[in-house]
Amino acid sequence: MDWLREHMRNHIADNGVVESADNVLSFRRPPDGAMEPDAAALDLVYQAADLIRRADEYALERQARAETLAKQAIEKLKIADARVNSSESGLRAAEAELKKLSDRVETEFSIKVQELERLMERANSRVAAAEAQQLAAEQRTRAAEIRANEAENALRRVEEALRIQILQKRSGGSGMRAAAAA
Repeated sequence: MDWLREHMRNHIADNGVVESADNVLSFRRPPDGAMEPDAAALDLVYQAADLIRRADEYALERQARAETLAKQAIEKLKIADARVNSSESGLRAAEAELKKLSDRVETEFSIKVQELERLMERANSRVAAAEAQQLAAEQRTRAAEIRANEAENALRRVEEALRIQILQKRSGGSGMRAAAAA
């Protein structure tokens, strides 16, 4: 493309169609009717070159923009991936901590259950011993009641026998018959 421009500059410089100032080309167009066919063709070539250049520039701008967007997207993906990895790592750490805590709670619960079972066994033994003591006390109470009744009956018999003897002594033989009748 550059060689074409150089060639065209030389060609135009020879024909006096182009003025050059600070490497900027400027085209002087003759009035529509006065343009030569070679100059018109050359003008069309320059226009086509200018369109191609602008299309190339636009394509380069679009490509640069696309590359920038792609780089930004890649960076965002990397950041998101890092966040996901961090979250997954945190989740795994939390799950491990939860497992440890669960295991510890389960162990402590098992120990407490065993302690409660031992306490229940002791309490049941104490209750059984208390029930046995209560039963023995009830049996002693019944035996004591029976002995008390027997002692009371014996005391009544003794009192009766004493009354009879006292009455016999007071009345001689007649009181005995009256006491026996009673």
